[in-house]
Amino acid sequence: MATESKRKCETCTHFNCFINKYCSEEWKPIITLNKTTIDYPPGAKIFSAGDAVKGVYEVFEGKIKIVSSYGDGKERIIGFSSREQILGYQGLGRNGVYPVTAIALEKSQVTFIPIDIFYKAVKANPEMALYLVTFLADQLKESETRMKLFSLMSALEKVAFGLLTIVNSFGFDEHDETMLSYTPTRKDISSLSGTTYETVIRVLAEFEKNDVIKLEGKSIRILNLSMIKSICQKYKIY
Repeated sequence: MATESKRKCETCTHFNCFINKYCSEEWKPIITLNKTTIDYPPGAKIFSAGDAVKGVYEVFEGKIKIVSSYGDGKERIIGFSSREQILGYQGLGRNGVYPVTAIALEKSQVTFIPIDIFYKAVKANPEMALYLVTFLADQLKESETRMKLFSLMSALEKVAFGLLTIVNSFGFDEHDETMLSYTPTRKDISSLSGTTYETVIRVLAEFEKNDVIKLEGKSIRILNLSMIKSICQKYKIY
């Protein structure tokens, strides 16, 4: 069950949080007064596709997957979010509903900012408004590029892309520079890569055979990140 707590933006040490970076000192206490930080257990939904937009979110701690549903009833992971990253921006605009679902991959703390306070903060803070315009434009271009390129990628390239996305989203273990700090399930990797579970198993085994990765139980160790990057290099995604 989700539990709630308060945190002060005025004393927060998450310096890459968009509130901390782009909100004025006058507005931080207003955000603090109206926001709520909620603890979510693994598997909990922060918001679901079709829900009315009540606000935006920022990940304080934890790891989140963003899932999109398609017309054939299938779901696909379109990205991940982690510490100091904004959630729920896909629902901004006239439609007023979230087009995607956000699900906690592990125990996570997520800050909720009511939509009316969020819009007032944007209007009152030009630097925040400029950041959001740039951020949303970049996200749109990245999404369109990926959709076009996925139809051209081989299975091996799609899995390599999935691994790069995990590296860029979560990084490596702070005590082990080759071990992923978080390894999604093979099912989630297949959803992220736009391919089947069986294909992911086969490609991962091929990567391990060629000393690109090492499978250690459910975890993945990246032995040759340069090779994975080179596989996707022609698509200029990362």
